[in-house]
Amino acid sequence: MSRLLALLITISLSISAAAAANKPNILVIVADDLGYADIGVHGGKSVPTPNIDALAASGVRCTSGYVSSPYCSPSRAGFLTGRYQTRFGHEFNPHVGEGAKLGLPLDQRTIADHLRAVGYATSLIGKWHQGFDYAHHPQSRGFDDYFGFLVGGHNFLLHKDAKPVFGSAHSHDLIYRGREVQKLDGYTTDLFTDEALGFMDRQAEKPWFLYLAYNAVHTPLEIVDKHKSRIPADVTDPARRGYLSLLLGLDDAIGRITAHLEKTGRSKDTLVFFFSDNGGSGRKPYFAYNTGVNSPLRGDKGQTLEGGIRVPFFVSWPGNVPAGKLYDHPVITLDVLPTALKLARAPSPADLDGVNLLPFLRSEAKGLPHDSLYWRFGPQKAVRRGQWKLVDWRDHDAKKNSGWQLFDLSSDIGEQRDQAEKEPELVAQLSRDWEQWNAKNIAPRWHGSPAEDPTAPPRPATKKK
Repeated sequence: MSRLLALLITISLSISAAAAANKPNILVIVADDLGYADIGVHGGKSVPTPNIDALAASGVRCTSGYVSSPYCSPSRAGFLTGRYQTRFGHEFNPHVGEGAKLGLPLDQRTIADHLRAVGYATSLIGKWHQGFDYAHHPQSRGFDDYFGFLVGGHNFLLHKDAKPVFGSAHSHDLIYRGREVQKLDGYTTDLFTDEALGFMDRQAEKPWFLYLAYNAVHTPLEIVDKHKSRIPADVTDPARRGYLSLLLGLDDAIGRITAHLEKTGRSKDTLVFFFSDNGGSGRKPYFAYNTGVNSPLRGDKGQTLEGGIRVPFFVSWPGNVPAGKLYDHPVITLDVLPTALKLARAPSPADLDGVNLLPFLRSEAKGLPHDSLYWRFGPQKAVRRGQWKLVDWRDHDAKKNSGWQLFDLSSDIGEQRDQAEKEPELVAQLSRDWEQWNAKNIAPRWHGSPAEDPTAPPRPATKKK
């Protein structure tokens, strides 16, 4: 009996290994505050981005690719759970309040939780921004490995002799490996890429999921020496020069990642998503202004106009999704999780708002991934159905909302010609639909900054020293 049992165990393990081998690796690369028009494939000419452009050309470029929020942490919470983050109150950045209550609610399962449960090795490298206490740490939320920073922003040029400084919104020289602070010299974009390559190379026995969350091109707009000669001399604005340095570094990093996948023979076994967490922050002095350009879209990070929520969005998997294809129907980062779960043969929760995109990208499914997409960000709101978008956006300078405006995005991608007076019935229908969707959301669990959340209580004045 013991020999038979050993044989059965060996067969079972072999079957499990073979099944795991048939599951693709899943790589999600997220840029931070990337301007829609700053990459070559979208018409950007300030600096070349050949590696980002090549990644777009290697798969499907979703021209109506959206995030679920125009702001950092809530956008990432939506991607990580496959649910509109307003379903569980993660509406603003988790910066002010009791630390134990700030961050992705503990009753929400992440994409890493799901994939680890079916045998994936899981890693987060880079920016987390989903809470900073023990229970909210990435290694408490499904990630086996973690290397990065916990909050919203971090310096790029690291100095191992510098004193680490923590802030709930921005930290300095405070990079963790697991739960331990590291003393490092270097450039975060390069260090994160080194870590990503190392993680991939260590995974010989099981499929892997890597969430590679660069902090480029978010502030601070630091320039690394090796990029100075590559920034055009006619760009004289110091902020723009810093932004372009970060963009050059991001593009170089993407090139290293894709070249490594190709060199190691993993490119055909790895599904890659690339997107930005929100639009570029191109309106000073709001939302960590970085000079990002979103044209021809209107608006910026922190607004429910297209410039805040429509982002570069690419899906690449050589031999499995078409190369060089444009997909024009609306998709959203909520779709990443259900797509990954389907490929991993993992159970899919019934409460997801996203869908498996692959049948649509491969032209195997009829219809559209979504009848409508919705947004709520403080007093701002929006709904997109087909060519139409109904939006109530915030003018931060004037500190007031626009009221419902209606745009035909098929002919007015820049949201310049309000059609609300011409289409009152459509406005009424879409606004009712938004209210029905919103009825399933809950109130924010914490306040945001006054710019994002006008209901936030005044913050104490800074005392003069």
